[in-house]
Amino acid sequence: MRSMFSASLPFLLIAAHSCMVWKLVGLMFNTAYPAMVVLSESMAPAFQRGDVIVISNWAHRVEAGDIPVLWFEGHPLPMVHRAVEVLHDGKGKQLVMTKGDNNDHTDVALYPPGQTYVYRDQIIGLVRAYVPYVGWLSILSSEIPWLKQVIILGLLIVMLLQTIRKGDSHVGDSQHLRQLTILH
Repeated sequence: MRSMFSASLPFLLIAAHSCMVWKLVGLMFNTAYPAMVVLSESMAPAFQRGDVIVISNWAHRVEAGDIPVLWFEGHPLPMVHRAVEVLHDGKGKQLVMTKGDNNDHTDVALYPPGQTYVYRDQIIGLVRAYVPYVGWLSILSSEIPWLKQVIILGLLIVMLLQTIRKGDSHVGDSQHLRQLTILH
């Protein structure tokens, strides 16, 4: 049992380092979500389903043509669409209207009730870069329920094989030690 735990330590270290790197990148990009997977075709041809977008929230102003990431309170997922119109209200607040590149109409129907524009504080960042196709594993693991189980099972098998291999190497060490003892 102890060897099983020690075999799992490299995986736990990878998980811990991944969490730390995610938080560090979030601090560097000034957003809790520095990367996201594109789930729909609404921004084609700019982004395709399965692309990973990189998000930064350092810009104080959104310009027409920018691609803001909107996340409305109470909505489970964000929306990533291009800013097609940017205005300022009488109080200096920035108002942004968005539209998916692959959509025929603006997103007003998708905004919270009573809103015809998005406020800057509803924008969690702007898309700064993307990496094509990298997000497909995430999409497939969501859409194919058994895929997560296969991945977890594969990791467990790797851990078990490492444990067995370490056990074999310890057996070899003890036999080598006995041979040395007999020689002296």
